[in-house]
Amino acid sequence: MNVVAPASPPLLTSSALVGISCGFVAFALYLITLAPGVCWQDSGVHQFRIVNGMLENPYGLALSHPLHYWLGRGVLSLPPGGVDPAWKLNLLSAVSGALGVGVIAALVAAITRRGTAAVLAAAALAIAHTYWAHSVVTESYALAAALMSVEWLLLWRYSRRGEPGALLAVFMLNGLHVSNHLLGLLPLASYGVLGLERVARRRLHAGWLGVFALGWVVTASPYLSLIVRQGMQSHDWGRTLHSALFGVGLGGGGYANDVLNTSISWGLAKNAVLVLGYNFPSLVIPLGLAGMGRPARQRGVLFRNVMLGQTLLIAVFVLRYSIRDQYTFFVPLCAVLALWFGIGVDGLLRYFEQAGARPRDPSGLVRVQSGSAGPVILVVLTLATIAPLGVYAIFPSMAAQRGWLRSQMRDLPFRDEYRHFLQPWRIGDDSPRQYARAVLAECPPRGLLMTDLTAGYAIAYVQRVENFAPDVEVYVVDRNLTRANMPLMTADALRRAAQRGAAIRATPSPVIEEWWGSDFDMRGEGLVRDLLLRTR
Repeated sequence: MNVVAPASPPLLTSSALVGISCGFVAFALYLITLAPGVCWQDSGVHQFRIVNGMLENPYGLALSHPLHYWLGRGVLSLPPGGVDPAWKLNLLSAVSGALGVGVIAALVAAITRRGTAAVLAAAALAIAHTYWAHSVVTESYALAAALMSVEWLLLWRYSRRGEPGALLAVFMLNGLHVSNHLLGLLPLASYGVLGLERVARRRLHAGWLGVFALGWVVTASPYLSLIVRQGMQSHDWGRTLHSALFGVGLGGGGYANDVLNTSISWGLAKNAVLVLGYNFPSLVIPLGLAGMGRPARQRGVLFRNVMLGQTLLIAVFVLRYSIRDQYTFFVPLCAVLALWFGIGVDGLLRYFEQAGARPRDPSGLVRVQSGSAGPVILVVLTLATIAPLGVYAIFPSMAAQRGWLRSQMRDLPFRDEYRHFLQPWRIGDDSPRQYARAVLAECPPRGLLMTDLTAGYAIAYVQRVENFAPDVEVYVVDRNLTRANMPLMTADALRRAAQRGAAIRATPSPVIEEWWGSDFDMRGEGLVRDLLLRTR
């Protein structure tokens, strides 16, 4: 992390130029591989909510992501018209993901003054499976990573110059981060400790702590106002705070046990190793660890210490987070590993420079003596960094042929499970829309369709946006998506509907069978099954 200031700013080590260039390349990658429309699972939930103006997520405030929601509403208002709204929302993720890549590149360039290290770090992040996959569908994680990386850039500025205004900007940007996703609370903890440490060492007046807190509250107000509004409307502040911190989920329990889990099981540890290995089947992890171990000098010490603290917080949170979709929370871990990887690359190249290389030329590349290993190292680093592209192209077919991970796959018509989960790109993947239209086409008029979270919101989106089979009432488990503000469906209400002769259909799903299985049997074959009242 040592900073060597050149006599004149070379072209490729201009951090802004490096960041902008890498960001544009990443955006081109994500635009080409963008999902063409409505998406499965949580992405479909976000698309349905944003298009239909539902600020609060029905499964809890913690899942509402208000900053992402409002940015999405803004994107929908932009030209051109006649474009699938879901595609526009996917585009927001592409812009966010590209911004994160560009900022990481700029930050590595600013720290190391080496363009090659910055470009390699950007490439490693851009093609990391989890990061890429969340940059081509409607999700809040790419935006969270972008905001977090800008926080780090501002933190670097503060560590270099000691300007309180820069630290205020860090806190205010983090307020936006929390308004987008509660993952922002992890770096907030490190910033709070930093502020107290600065005051204790008399590097900062204590009054600034109040300014930081006020600035954070102002920018976090999109989320804080949701909490206040729901608490005042419900008069149940305990339930409101639970929803704000942990969500409510299906059945109202939320994710408190997962968030507060303090143990790392063998299963979680094994899953973490597999996910990290699949994101970075390259030299990113060993060189990232080397980057963490590099000593810093002078003004780089503060930045290094805070970033090491954040890395530990993020890693511990993700590794012991026991939800089924744990892999989605690896997005910030990918970003911070890419940062450390860039610093590690600089350390490796510096080693070979000191072992016999001449000084770097103005392009930021290493200019070495004949016979030096420098060019070979650069080629090896470049090939290793882009190696994941080959893995993602080959491994899904290999895994499918051998039946690996079969127990974790759920077969859905029109969707190739292995490619869906193991390839990050979504070029031409219209499977959610195809599935939705096929399911709705099999439902009788004025029938009830019971679905789960995986496909239900995509089905409701197609019904609403395309006005396809509008007289079918689509439910996600017990929630009516076709008609707003309807009470949750109960077993008694569904039983009465069946007794009145209503045609009740269901998509094959263990969730539906478990939820309604005490009163109904699922019969038939195909995309849609009959949900028949059980005779007692």
